[in-house]
Amino acid sequence: MRLNTRRLLTGLGILLLVAGLYQLFLQGGFPSLTLQLVAWQRDFHRALTLAITELSGTPSPATWVTLLGISFGYGVFHAAGPGHGKAVLTTYLLSQGGAKRRALALSCTASLLQGLVAITLVVVLVHGLGWLTRQAMGSVAWVEQASFLMVALLGAWLCLRAIRQLRRPLPAVAGERQADGHGHDHHHHDHSPHCCGGVHHVAPRQASDWRTALATVVAIGIRPCSGGVLLLGAATLLGQFPVGVAAVLVMSLGTALTVSGLALASVMARGWAERRLARQGSAHRVGRLLSWAALGGGLAIVVLGVSLSMTGVSQPTTAPLLGEPPSRGAGEGASRPPFGG
Repeated sequence: MRLNTRRLLTGLGILLLVAGLYQLFLQGGFPSLTLQLVAWQRDFHRALTLAITELSGTPSPATWVTLLGISFGYGVFHAAGPGHGKAVLTTYLLSQGGAKRRALALSCTASLLQGLVAITLVVVLVHGLGWLTRQAMGSVAWVEQASFLMVALLGAWLCLRAIRQLRRPLPAVAGERQADGHGHDHHHHDHSPHCCGGVHHVAPRQASDWRTALATVVAIGIRPCSGGVLLLGAATLLGQFPVGVAAVLVMSLGTALTVSGLALASVMARGWAERRLARQGSAHRVGRLLSWAALGGGLAIVVLGVSLSMTGVSQPTTAPLLGEPPSRGAGEGASRPPFGG
C-alpha cells in the first residue's frame, strides 16, 4: 500500500513538474530563448511592413504570396514567445484534462478570436472614430485588463469545481466501484479509450462543459494581437486595409498552429500521467489526486490573472507605433526603431 501511494505521488509530481515547465517557458523562464523569439518577431514585423508597402506599390501574385507567407511566419513565432493565453490554455489542459479534439478547438478558436478582436478595434477606433493607430494601441491596454480579469475569474471557477469534486461523499465512489465490479453499465468507467485514462470523476463532465470552454476561449482571445493591430494600422496608412485584414487572418492561422501543438502536448502529458496513475492505484484515490491537481491548476490561473492585471496597472498604458511603413513623406515613423525607443 505504501508503495502504491508513493507511485501515485510520483505520478502526480511528474504532472505538476510538466505544468511548472510549461509555465516557466511560456512566461519567459528561459531568457536567451525568449530574447531570440522576440528578435525573430521584430524581424518578421519589419518584413511585414516592407511587404505590405511593396504590395501597395506594385500589387502582384508574388507580393501577395510574400505578404501572406510572412504573416503566417509572424503568427507562428509570435505564439512561440511568452504570453498569458498559452499559459492559461496549457495550465487548464494539464490540470483539468480534455480530449485532443477539444484542445485543438480551443486553440484554433482562441487564436482566431484574437485576430478578429484586433480587426474590430481598428475598424471601430481608427476607421469609425478617427483615432490614430497609436491611440488605438493605447486602448489595447484596457482590453488586456478585461482579459486578465476574465482569466482570474476562470481560475476561481475551476477552483470551485475542484472543491466540489473533493467534497463529494466517499460512499458514492465506493458504490461506483462495487457496481463496476459486478459489470454494471457505467459510462464513466475506464473501459472506454475515450475516457481520458480512466479517471472518471472529473474528465467527462469537463469534456462536455461548453460554458467553461467558452470562458477559456474568451479570456484568451479578447486580448488582441498587438502585431495585428500594428499591421492593420500600417495598412490603413497605405490605403490597403483589406490587405491588412487578410494578413491578420493568416497570422491567426500561424498562431493557431503553434498553440495547437502546445495544447496537444499538454493533453498527451496529462493522458500519460493519468494512465500511469490508473495502473498504480484505485479509481477513488486517483480521482482525489487529480481533483487536487485541478484545484492547483485553478489557483495557478487565478494567480496568473491577478499578477498580470497588477502589472498592467503599474505600467504605462501607451504604446509606441511599432514599425510604421517606410517613408511616404514624413520620415518620423521610418526612423523610429521597430520596438519603440
